[in-house]
Amino acid sequence: MAEPYQLLQASNRPHPAKDQYLGFASLPVLNMILSMKTKSFLRLLAVSAAIPFSTSAGTIELTFAPVEDFRDFSISGLSEESTLPLFEAELSEELESVATKYLAQGEKLVIYFTNIDMAGDIQPWRNRHNADIRYVENIYPPRLSFTYQLLDAEGKILSSGEETISDLSFMMNVLAPIRSGHQNFFYESTLLRDWIRKTYRDRTELATK
Repeated sequence: MAEPYQLLQASNRPHPAKDQYLGFASLPVLNMILSMKTKSFLRLLAVSAAIPFSTSAGTIELTFAPVEDFRDFSISGLSEESTLPLFEAELSEELESVATKYLAQGEKLVIYFTNIDMAGDIQPWRNRHNADIRYVENIYPPRLSFTYQLLDAEGKILSSGEETISDLSFMMNVLAPIRSGHQNFFYESTLLRDWIRKTYRDRTELATK
């Protein structure tokens, strides 16, 4: 079926509505329609502005004791000092979503690592051509020792303590075969994420009730 405008053009007979449809007589109608749409948009914008939304939530700050004293903290033959910025960058990125989910806005969880024993073990005698391979096996679980403080927006201590955490079933994680291939510290970040979730999950659930 032809469009209305095409029907008007195809007809040779005068049409009383033709000038209104195509000419200046339609401008008041268009102005009215545009005015209605503008008012509707402004009302919608005002309502949207009145709805509160979450901005940045809490943060997690990682600090470290002298890393040269850590039990096992090295990747790819790097020294402990060279491994540190890689560890800090990867865990900070992984923990961002955890902070958003379990910490309130303005809160800060400060974690001070006193010892790190990474998953697996470096055994140079097993490969003469690559002495820096890390062999990840069940008998070498990740272990993290740290102190922590949860601070509110004014710096008041909400909770604090000292922990040593490990996971003997770390290799049963279904994501391990996928993510450990491109994450140097997958097992350590998973261990810490799980501790934060278990420690602060209850207070989050109470706050939402």
